[in-house]
Amino acid sequence: MKAALEKFFAQETDDPLRYAFERRGAHMPGSAGEAVSEEEHQLVWQEIQQFKRSGMAVMYLHVPFCANHCLFCGFYRNKWHEEHSAPYADALIKELELEASSPASQSSPINAVYFGGGTPTALHAKDLARVIRRIRELYPLSADCEITVEGRIFHFDDDKIDACLDAGANRFSTGVQSFNTKVRKRQGRKASGSETIRFFEGLRDRNRAAIVCDLILGLPYQTAEIWRDDLRTVVDLGLDGVDLYTLAVFPGSPLSKAIEKGACDPAATLPQQGAMYGEGLEYMHHHGWKQISSSHWGRQTRERNLYNTLIKSGADCLAFGSGAGGNINGYSYGIHGGIVDYMRCLEEGEKPLSRLHRADPLSSPLNFLAAGIEEMRLDLGHLERTEVRARGFRKSIDSLLSNWQCSGLIAGEEIISLTTAGRFWHQTLLTYLKAAFKLHSASLQPETKTYQEEAA
Repeated sequence: MKAALEKFFAQETDDPLRYAFERRGAHMPGSAGEAVSEEEHQLVWQEIQQFKRSGMAVMYLHVPFCANHCLFCGFYRNKWHEEHSAPYADALIKELELEASSPASQSSPINAVYFGGGTPTALHAKDLARVIRRIRELYPLSADCEITVEGRIFHFDDDKIDACLDAGANRFSTGVQSFNTKVRKRQGRKASGSETIRFFEGLRDRNRAAIVCDLILGLPYQTAEIWRDDLRTVVDLGLDGVDLYTLAVFPGSPLSKAIEKGACDPAATLPQQGAMYGEGLEYMHHHGWKQISSSHWGRQTRERNLYNTLIKSGADCLAFGSGAGGNINGYSYGIHGGIVDYMRCLEEGEKPLSRLHRADPLSSPLNFLAAGIEEMRLDLGHLERTEVRARGFRKSIDSLLSNWQCSGLIAGEEIISLTTAGRFWHQTLLTYLKAAFKLHSASLQPETKTYQEEAA
């Protein structure tokens, strides 16, 4: 086991923020298990819907349209046209109604609702409003449910903002990436820096919802001074929350192709990104903002970042819309990304499933690891006390944890906290930690029962 872990070791360096690893690991929420055959999708889905949920849960709605394909984005699916709005809103409502009365939908409150994409705010004001209202009519939202509408400044006018607020939205998350006009324009953003600032001032001055923006560090043309200006602008605007994301250049993306052709300056290197992240962390801390997760900060208690926190801990997620993905009652699933197939299934009265998987037997402990790393505090003792498969895990990875501690990435023994460097490399730490747990689980005797089996 010790030899197998050595490939996950960090480089011991005086500057772990920049040089702990040569590349960054990639982690996505959830863990797929055994696939259900396509022929059984609808039958099994109906069975799933008859079981009650328990615990905190979220709802995700996907709007897979964008006005243009921004260079940095790896999630673009469909070109937006104005005539898409009403039919797509109709489809979302039909899908919401399809399973609204089931025990799986009604048995427990939903704590957060998130409109993602794509660009949800491409939808017309009346269509956004009627989808939000229908959710509130059909589903058991908790009294403090966080309802987030994600969007971009282009398309998001006053009518849409007020329509969302009047319908019940209480949080807006807008991808800014940078307030610098040159950086924005080179990435395909249409609004200038000054227009972006005016947009946020209008949202803030309404004082009716939490206002959050995303910044990306490491973009081409984003100098150290521009990065400092971006941080300063967020604080001066008095927003409620901010994400500081590190740029990922997806292979085959417009940005990757532009850099390869020499049509765009290179993105920042990982060491440069590490330095920018460290500066961002110190700046937000200096101005009294609380770090909620490895990449997210809140100014005051209005910002909870609830959806993102719950989804990364493995909470049940009721998913709707073409290209969405969710998990419920021990199954993970995806919805057709092709609009034609999505609409066809709904016309036939079926959930538009493109995939359905039974949960990975390791999903519970893996979700625990993901939640702990995301929240920058991982209680391995608690994991071992509650999961039979995790017994002895801390001891089995002692060499790995010792390396990470000596490398300046973590602190603590049974309860591990991430240092500034560890927070920058959190996706890498989680990728390797999950791989280490799978190695540990595989080394257990076959007759070892899971915690759930033992409890039963």
